Parts: sequence; structure tokens; C-alpha cells
Amino acid sequence: MTRDSKTTDRKMTKTGAIIAALEAHPDKMPKELEQMLQAEGWDIKAQRISTIKSKLKSDKKAPKAASAASVAAPKKAPATKADGGISFDSLKKAKQMAEQLGGIQQAKAAISALAELVD
Repeated sequence: MTRDSKTTDRKMTKTGAIIAALEAHPDKMPKELEQMLQAEGWDIKAQRISTIKSKLKSDKKAPKAASAASVAAPKKAPATKADGGISFDSLKKAKQMAEQLGGIQQAKAAISALAELVD
């Protein structure tokens, strides 16, 4: 990852150099990486390395946290509107159900059968 090699296949940016250094030396502190990169000719400060390192960690955690939250806490059924109408969320769920059942006609038949079972 020398500075001369950055003109080969692709042009290496400072951020790219930082990411490459973090991947190559995940155990090193930003100050140590700063010294390594400056020895290679990069004008990069430890603060920037720390910022990018933090951003990379949060990018890796974000999808896991979002999926865990959706699994752990299922959404409540959307309420109908005060005037007796159906909420937009309910319509979206009905559309998804119709798609899963193969169309609106199949969804209507399923709801009719459900109504007979419930009555």
C-alpha cells in the first residue's frame, strides 16, 4: 500500500488508504496507523482515521440492529380511522396478503371463508 502503487489499477484516496490500513491492521490504534500512513507519504491525521473506523463499525452494526428490532418487537396491527375508514397501513398489509394468496379474488375467497369460520 505504498503511495506509488496508488497510480496502478485505481487511484487510491485518503479514505481508501485508511480503510486498507484498518483492514490490514485491525488491532492498531489510530495514532499508530497515522504514523504508518505518514511514513508512506499520506497526509492523514489520527482523528480522520478514528472517524472512518467508527463509521465502518456503525455500518456493520446497523443492519443487524434493525433486523433484530423488527424480529424482537412485532408491529401492532394498524388501527382504523376514527370515521370508520381503513388506514393506509391496513391497505398495504391487505395488498401484501392478496399478493401472497395469488390475487384479489383469492384474498376475497379467503376472507369469506374466514368470516364463515368466525361467525
